[in-house]
Amino acid sequence: MAPWIPVEWFGPYHDLAVRVLTAAAAFLFVYLAGRLLAVPPLVRLVRVRNPENSTLPVAFGQYIRVVVALVAVAAALSAGGFNGLLGGSALLLAATTLAVGVAGQEVIGNLVSGVFLVLDPDFNVGDYVEWESHAGTVEEVDIRVTRVRTAAGESLTVPNTELAATTLRRPFAGERYRITETLGVPYGSDVERAADLLQAAAEADDRVLAEPAPTVDGSGFGSTSHDLSVRFWIDPSTASPADVRTAFQQRVDERFEAAGLTINPASQHQLSGHVTVERDESPDPSLVTRLVR
Repeated sequence: MAPWIPVEWFGPYHDLAVRVLTAAAAFLFVYLAGRLLAVPPLVRLVRVRNPENSTLPVAFGQYIRVVVALVAVAAALSAGGFNGLLGGSALLLAATTLAVGVAGQEVIGNLVSGVFLVLDPDFNVGDYVEWESHAGTVEEVDIRVTRVRTAAGESLTVPNTELAATTLRRPFAGERYRITETLGVPYGSDVERAADLLQAAAEADDRVLAEPAPTVDGSGFGSTSHDLSVRFWIDPSTASPADVRTAFQQRVDERFEAAGLTINPASQHQLSGHVTVERDESPDPSLVTRLVR
């Protein structure tokens, strides 16, 4: 009997109540002790040992809290004397394991995929990633999902299994990111002058790297224009590719207008033939227009 719980409170269920309350107290003690005394120093240790990987400490903290919860559950079952519920029946244990495995298959898959994402040195919080038809900056890697912020400010909650099973493209993974713009100038225009204007427009931005220097090359013959491609490089950690690209396009538009050059001229097609008008012989006469080529 537990002297701290009067028998009359629960009557014939007094012993069961004592065991349940003891299990609950053990769970709270172990869980709170783990969360307050074990998790913070372990997370700090991981952060100190991995200063270049901002993803690992956050994810490690989430996974270690799950471990603490599982340990607290085991301690609660032991303190309450409920070990025999599972240990005494192999059939019950097998059925429980099967049920949990089937019901939590997706959750377990996301958890395992999250571990692989965290351990990937090329996948970190703050990275800009592209996959399938989506793209954005990684904000958090959770035990079940990864949160990605798009360029439009939208927050995407992506299952870890989706990112782990698909091809991820990291255009900003290095210290340099190349921006390529292609435009056309009409046939008969001063192509060399247009190339010089494109080169100057790229070099006018301080965010564009001097090495390697911007380049302008012919990329082909369009239906109505010479196609030119300008390439320049930026540091994605200090400059936004979208902002640099927009500013470059504005400078090109202004410089081409001042030089009297046209960008991407509209396609023109010459039609030949004549138009005739005939009267229909039906009871309700009407005019029918027909184009004869």
